Amino acid sequence: MKQWDTKLQETLDPPGLCNLVEKECQREIRLSCRKIADYFSQESNKVTPEPVYELVQLLFAKLQDEVEHLFLKETGIIFPAIKNAGPGYVIPQKIPENIHQTQQVIINLLLKLRQQLNNYVVQPGWCKEWRACVNELFLLEREIHQWIYIEQSLLYPSISSKPQSAE
Repeated sequence: MKQWDTKLQETLDPPGLCNLVEKECQREIRLSCRKIADYFSQESNKVTPEPVYELVQLLFAKLQDEVEHLFLKETGIIFPAIKNAGPGYVIPQKIPENIHQTQQVIINLLLKLRQQLNNYVVQPGWCKEWRACVNELFLLEREIHQWIYIEQSLLYPSISSKPQSAE
């Protein structure tokens, strides 16, 4: 966590936060997703009861899809606009709201994965590959929460327009 505190202290401006999300958060999340997807692609790794395994695999696939689509929106459209604009740049309120809604879907998928995997408590009879996969899912959850925190607490509030008050 201290690593993140230092990086956040150095990059509190919106373009710096965009770079941090792209270069650090997205990279770590994609790496975890790749490791988990590799595990699921190996048919010999089915060591949990069939319905749980299949449900976890489906939830993970949906999670991975939602995360990747949001990354593409941010790095392809939103972050370039933030980086190319000058200081004082403000984005319309509906953009962070839309991002927040998608991130809420992602959080709900993480919660469902956590429930299916009994809060990531590893069972003694599981093979080392499945234990490693469950551990990676836990790490992925933490990485996603860090990414969402940076965006929702630091980036978007610093560049969002305030809702207009009705007069």
